[in-house]
Amino acid sequence: MSPDVALYLEVAAVVAMVVLIVALAASGACRNDCRAAAAADADLERALGDATLVPYAQTAVEARARQRCCVFCQSEYAKAPDELVRVVPACGHFFHTACDADRWIRTRRTCPLCRGALWPRTGTIGAGAGAAVVVVVP
Repeated sequence: MSPDVALYLEVAAVVAMVVLIVALAASGACRNDCRAAAAADADLERALGDATLVPYAQTAVEARARQRCCVFCQSEYAKAPDELVRVVPACGHFFHTACDADRWIRTRRTCPLCRGALWPRTGTIGAGAGAAVVVVVP
């Protein structure tokens, strides 16, 4: 095959790929993916918001009994009333804020302990089997 023919074939392949991408974008096939990504980003930002940072002393007694140690540092939670923990809303698991669970949550978008979703899809918190639900007591 001559170099001129090979060049024409490469150009034709690139043009065909561009036409295919434009056709998919125009058909709306990518729009659903963009909406799903936007919803996941919204879940991520809500999960990392101030509402999910609570003092350890305000977590429910039942949740504290099920999760006595932070999965990152393996140390027990302090009894100090001002120690902040990050709570994953879907499952209720919590972690020291100093252990940087936020980095895990931001990169993997799951709970570091159970690998569950950040927010419940059914509208009920802690609906999974054996979930440790954290209830904030005022």
